[in-house]
Amino acid sequence: MGLEDDEQGKQDGQRPSSGAKREEILSFRCVNRILVEDEVEDEFALMLSFLSRVPAPADFHRVGMGSGTHLLKLTTPRSDVSQSILRFGKASSNIGPTFVPSLNAFDIPFAKIVYRPLEIFGKPPRSVLDHILGPDEISKTILNAFAKVFGIECLDALRSALVGEGQHVVYLPDTGEFPIIFLPRPGGGDIQATPVSPAENFMAFKNMKEGLEYVSWRSWIKQSITAKPQNISGAIGGPRQRFFAKMPSVMRGYDAAIRRYALGGSFPAWRDDDVEAAVLHYAGRLDKDYTNSDIRAGTDWYADQLISGALDYIAEVRVDAGGVLEREGNSDKTLPEPPHPSALILRRRWKRDDREIALKALTSSHFRDRERIALKKLED
Repeated sequence: MGLEDDEQGKQDGQRPSSGAKREEILSFRCVNRILVEDEVEDEFALMLSFLSRVPAPADFHRVGMGSGTHLLKLTTPRSDVSQSILRFGKASSNIGPTFVPSLNAFDIPFAKIVYRPLEIFGKPPRSVLDHILGPDEISKTILNAFAKVFGIECLDALRSALVGEGQHVVYLPDTGEFPIIFLPRPGGGDIQATPVSPAENFMAFKNMKEGLEYVSWRSWIKQSITAKPQNISGAIGGPRQRFFAKMPSVMRGYDAAIRRYALGGSFPAWRDDDVEAAVLHYAGRLDKDYTNSDIRAGTDWYADQLISGALDYIAEVRVDAGGVLEREGNSDKTLPEPPHPSALILRRRWKRDDREIALKALTSSHFRDRERIALKKLED
């Protein structure tokens, strides 16, 4: 290949000697280039060949300082780049926290060198950042190769920025976009807290969507955080994916009672306010000192109306409960026996004095006779 061909290869975004494209070498994700340990130095040299200039220690120091677990820019892109990175560990976990970069655009190529997972044959993919924060048996080889290509000063600058305290965030942008929670201090007063989410959740929710795509009680909401998400972090992309769980609606009292009865629970109470007044009126007729045929006929009618109403309610409940069983594929299941009308009418919240009056009336020989007659007609 001559000089002219070499220049044309650079214009096409390829490294002539390798045939690889820039996006195959500089990336935040695995690029399916399987290496052996002896080839790592050459791979770093290949990365260097795609940079517009040789990086200085200050470049890698900015990458390290711009890396953290929580990015305030995910809440508002107007966060200052020097006041937007937080670092928190994972409680009760042996696995280190996931770092994500948030840098100015001109630092993104350097960040890709630090964050690209190196796919070493027989080993899990791990980046330079991973080898610094969580060394393993080949980390020394990887970092030595990095130092040979970019210089020991660049490695030291990157390492000191990553293992140090990171940024000291002392103020939030005056945008009003951050949620604020006030927590009580043990000694009095309040603590102002601002909840933030780990940056790894941004991409994790997108991956989780595939497994919950067909769950009926969920919906996914896409929220654009900015027209240029790469300005927040080159390691994330696209809109924020939010999971919205629609909880089942609370059943009305009657519907819940029907379902409980269908599944073997108690019979639903008859909640009709007019019933109490009718029972008390009936009880008053039973206590009359004077009676005649018209009074007795009226007393019979009041008892029959109470019993008829209770039987209608019992029939309605059993139809509705049967519908529940049928919808759930249990139509062959037998419903529990319903109560007698007198027991159903009495099962309600009475005032203390009224309950004694109602109990006396509903257990009277007159009501029992009228109830027996009504049930006999129902059977026939």
